Amino acid sequence: MEEKLGFPHLNERVVKGIKGFNLCSFLVAYEGWRRGLNLRWYHEESAECKLNRANGSILGNFFSLDDGENKHYFYRSRGDKVANSAVLLVRDKNKTKKQLKEKDVSIPLGEEFDINSEEKIIEYAESIGYPVVIKPVNGSMGKGVFVNIQNSQQLSEIIKHYHENIRYKNILLEKYYQGKEYRFYVVGDKVVSAINRIPANIIGDGKNTIEELIRLKNIERKKNPYLASKPIKVDYEIEQLLKKQSVDLNYVPKCNEQIILRELSNLSAGGDPIDCTSEISDEIKQLAVDGLKALPNIPHAGVDIIIDSEDPTKGIILEVNATAEIAFHAFPLAGKLHDVPAAIIDYYFPNSVQNEKSKFFFDYKSLLVPLKSLSANFIETYPAPMGKLVGVRFDVIGELNKVGYMKWIRRQALIDGHHGYVKKMADDKMSVFVYGTDLEKLKQFYKKCKKGSKRSKVENVEMKVLDVNENKHIQVGFRIYSGKKSK
Repeated sequence: MEEKLGFPHLNERVVKGIKGFNLCSFLVAYEGWRRGLNLRWYHEESAECKLNRANGSILGNFFSLDDGENKHYFYRSRGDKVANSAVLLVRDKNKTKKQLKEKDVSIPLGEEFDINSEEKIIEYAESIGYPVVIKPVNGSMGKGVFVNIQNSQQLSEIIKHYHENIRYKNILLEKYYQGKEYRFYVVGDKVVSAINRIPANIIGDGKNTIEELIRLKNIERKKNPYLASKPIKVDYEIEQLLKKQSVDLNYVPKCNEQIILRELSNLSAGGDPIDCTSEISDEIKQLAVDGLKALPNIPHAGVDIIIDSEDPTKGIILEVNATAEIAFHAFPLAGKLHDVPAAIIDYYFPNSVQNEKSKFFFDYKSLLVPLKSLSANFIETYPAPMGKLVGVRFDVIGELNKVGYMKWIRRQALIDGHHGYVKKMADDKMSVFVYGTDLEKLKQFYKKCKKGSKRSKVENVEMKVLDVNENKHIQVGFRIYSGKKSK
């Protein structure tokens, strides 16, 4: 069986149920928190800091980290060292291109047009030569982007599609360049990670139709924390590309035959993230760094580059994303892992680089409940316990069922600062698991387990020191598992 790719501290339990942009926010916040930084989540933007968010949700995405001396605010993956003016600049793809061009950074040949100017669009496409690309000036997440348009008829069909289905009015028409597309994440003077985003595709098995293979691949995507909420959806673009390949959804691809479903490599549209950082030439990495430096006040961001298919030292910057998704860097489908959240925290809190990393994690989703209900303006996350993770198991026998024993044990554990859970094994048996960083203190919890609640009658308690796996991570707090929904 193929080994599951992922950081030990970002296992399935830690990131369970966290989706979309919230996952990016959690990754940065968690990295800071587990280094011992103070973490606070906000219901609304702090008066101390207003980060441009393009009408995006604040809930679960706006937070601060501080080390007692320095405090920084974050919105998703973007910190307060990225200026609001820079966010506005890179949102306009045409203005970004002009700024890059002024600094002699390699960009695609292209011009901006009103989508209603079909005659001018086609005339310009013919002047620069097909194939071409059409994209919204202020778009995001790959919406409205069509690549490798081969002729005026295809271009006219896409313009018609814009009129009928897409709300963007101003578009960029650019020359299409052959090569692989990569998302680089740059922090300061360094490329931290480079992901090759392979367009949505399926691999034939000689038995299933394209439609069935898409369904099966979506099942596999659900197992990846980042891709789980990004299935391949059959739409106009997929239908048109299949038509170009003279197949349809009922076609049965041969064994190992690859069918490309989109020309656009956007991951939210079904693409595959493959880490290729170690394979990228120094020249291309420098291009990514230079591209970011050509723009004012944006020290870390995502940079999209197409690398020339014939020369791996040459490429063209397609765009810059100031609030880039970073979750796919943490959860690629293949390649070597590179820690983007850690690089971001290193940049904002350089003194924390050598800090010990906690073996605990917090319940992100439950933290947001009081913020969502407006019962709190901010929530301060429980401080990360520091030190070597140790654990003790207490097996308790006696009259324990329906006498308040489990709730009593939870209360006592929280009073003593222990983390873990109590689990009902049978009507007369409970197992109590406590974790912390002080083994002798944990052992003393034996007395509480033996005493029990007022209505319980404890007959025997057996204590066992647990052999804690070095990759194990424990959720802060104390839970009850009674055979029903955990509390």
